[in-house]
This record gives sequence, C-alpha cells and structure tokens, in this order.
Amino acid sequence: MLINYLSKRLLVALTALATTMASAAGQTIFHVITYESRLGGPFGISEGSPGVLYFNSGTNPSTALSITTQGTQTVLAAFPSGYNLTSLLLSSADGRFYSSVEPGVGSANVFSVSSNPGSRQVYASQSIIPFMTQNLPDGTLLGTAAATTANPWYVAKVDLKGIVTPIYQFPAGDRALIVTYASDGNYYGLAESGPGYLFRVTPSGTLTKLVNFPNGSLGPQSDTPLLQASDGNLYGVTNYGGANSAGTIYKVTLSGQYTLLHTFPNNSTSFPATLIEGSDGNLYGATLGHIPSGGYSEIFRITKSGQYTLLFAMSNITADGACQCSLVQGSDGNIYGTALSGGPSNGGVIFSLELGLPKPAPRAQNFRPASGAVGTQVRIWGSNLLSASVEFNGVAATTVSNSGSNYVWATVPAGATTGPITITTPGGTVTTHASFTVE
Repeated sequence: MLINYLSKRLLVALTALATTMASAAGQTIFHVITYESRLGGPFGISEGSPGVLYFNSGTNPSTALSITTQGTQTVLAAFPSGYNLTSLLLSSADGRFYSSVEPGVGSANVFSVSSNPGSRQVYASQSIIPFMTQNLPDGTLLGTAAATTANPWYVAKVDLKGIVTPIYQFPAGDRALIVTYASDGNYYGLAESGPGYLFRVTPSGTLTKLVNFPNGSLGPQSDTPLLQASDGNLYGVTNYGGANSAGTIYKVTLSGQYTLLHTFPNNSTSFPATLIEGSDGNLYGATLGHIPSGGYSEIFRITKSGQYTLLFAMSNITADGACQCSLVQGSDGNIYGTALSGGPSNGGVIFSLELGLPKPAPRAQNFRPASGAVGTQVRIWGSNLLSASVEFNGVAATTVSNSGSNYVWATVPAGATTGPITITTPGGTVTTHASFTVE
C-alpha cells in the first residue's frame, strides 16, 4: 500500500510528541517527523541533499523512499510482494541511490533510483547476494555478500552496473556481518564463527583477525557498521556480551588494540545496536531495549573516553517508536533516525533529535584523478560535503555539484595552479593533505 500522505500528516499533527530532557548541550528535543506502517527489513537513513533523507522500507511492498525533514515523503520505487530488500539505500558517485533486492531464492539484483519517482533501474541478476553498507572513494560500493548456493560469505565490492566482485571468501561456517572502509585503505568488519571476531581485509584479499569476542556477544543485530571516527580509531557495539550480558561499546585502533568504553547494565533498556559520531566529537547511539518485558529503547551519548549520558528514553512506544534504530546527523546539525517498530500501527517512526549540535564540518579524504588540465572533472570523496564550494589552490571552481553527502564533483577552473583542494560547507572548511597537479 502506498503512503496516504494526507492521513499521515493528520496523524502526525494529532499525535507527534516533542519531549524535552536536560542534557549537557542544553535541551534535547525529540520530535516525530512521521509514523510509518512498514519500516521492517534492511533499514538505514542518509541525507542525499540538504533536508532530504533517503531510506528503504519493509515488505509488501518493499519500497525505496525519500522524506524531507518536514515530513513530505516520496515513493521512489516499490517492488511486488515477495521481493525482499537486502541492502541499505546508498548514495553513489553518479548521483543515484543503490540497493539490492532478492526476488526469490537463488538470485539477487542490484537496483538504483534517482531523486525522482519512476527512475528505477534494475541490473542483471547476480548469484551472490550483496549486503551493501558504504560507498567508496573509487565510486564503487562496499559490503558483505553471500552465495545463493553453497552459502560461503564474502567481503565484496559492487560497481554501478550491479556487478558483485568478491574480495575475500570466508572459511566455511564463518558468517560476515558488516564491513567498513578505513583511512588506511583496508576493510574492517565483524564476522561470526560461533565466537565473533573483528577482522581486517586488505584490497588484495588477505584477512587478519584483530579482536576475538566471546560466543554470543555480537547478537543478531550486529549489522551496525564499525565507525571510523575523526580520531582515526574504530568504534563499535556488541548487542550482548560484556560483564552483564547486555552489550558493550568499544574502541579498536587500526593495529588491533582493544579498549572497552562502556558496559551496559543488565536491564530491559540495554542492548546497543547503533553508533554514529556527532559534530561535537562525541558518539551517539541507541539501544534495542526489551519491549516484551516492559522495557524501551534509549538514545544516548558517549564520549570517546567512555562517559555515558542518557539523552532520551523512548518509553512511550506508541508515540516515540522502538528501536532497532538507525541514526544520521544531518547537515543542519540535528540527528535523524528511523525506529523499526512502534508508533500507532507498530510499523515504525521517523524522528529527529535536536541537541544544539553545530553543523558537521566537512571531511575530504580522497580525490580522483590526482592530476589534469583545466576543465577536468575531479571527484572528491569524504563526508558532510553537502552544499560545498571548492577551490583549487585558492582558485574557485565555478562548476560544483554534490552526489549525496559523500561526493563532490568539481571542474578545474581557468587560472588554477598545482596545490591542495579546499572544500567549504555551511559546517566549515577542510583542505586536502595531497595536492592536485594542474597539467
């Protein structure tokens, strides 16, 4: 069933809750943007253009949507009953958003949409099912993947024609959960083999186990990607495990040094499953809670040294929703999220969390090509790059465009000389370490 926009807006107007709690940043304001009826399935949320969020939604039908921060939704693609979405909806270097769908047993298809309805493209069927989690500097997409026959698991890349290419095949019995690209050019993730482990895979396909987790500590919702924060370290959660068997937050250096930051108490509001970095340098996340036993989900802040603060308790399931949640910080500084369940129909909630955070500063981590003549299009990859202006060694590019918050395309302007590239957004300015060579 497609969304009934009028009834949705009326429902929000009548029942949306704005609740405040004291926090170190001032007031925490939780606001329901809209209630959903089908937020099951793979979920995640990203900002594709200023004030416009993109996400996948549930089953019957499985749907790719956009929603403005004011609550206006647009259905971008809907699949027939029985089609299961298997990946997040990711922005890409070509201005489209990619995900994957499983139409039946034994095959999967990558598909993409633009920001407009009716723009869906479905690519050739693949025998390896991709679970894509991140876009990459070279313009491809990263994820784990599973074969549809013998069921080995892989770290894999997906190109913009939908072709899945394995990088590393895990031993029989090991299940890859998530994978993240890090600044050293390697891939880091979590896998299970009875006990779980944190791994590094090189681009050439060599695996190293860095951290071993006790059996059962990762939990069924351990598809939360590892976060490489601005300090260069990796941060992650275990859904279960720890001293109280209720989950942990931890830090790992790229060399594998593990630090436990927080152990959750053994109660019905624990079990973390989401983690992002905010523009203030702190980490923000959400717990699953245990709703059947009278618990509820919580949204929290934790410093990189481990100081934990409860920000909002989603104790009114009908009004606030219930996690599993996904979070993203928008270019306006607010945190936006999807709650998988809760709301009047128990179909989920899309919400914002206003914490008084500054607009996120841009990070420019890679650009390609490294050299070119005036008129060359240069692709810059990083994060928080929406509404960017670009300078080549101090000379402003007159042609600049975004492709989601991770990519900026800029054309080398007349008068540019060899030197670094500077990117400026409403959140600040960043200059690349490497220089672009003007030929």
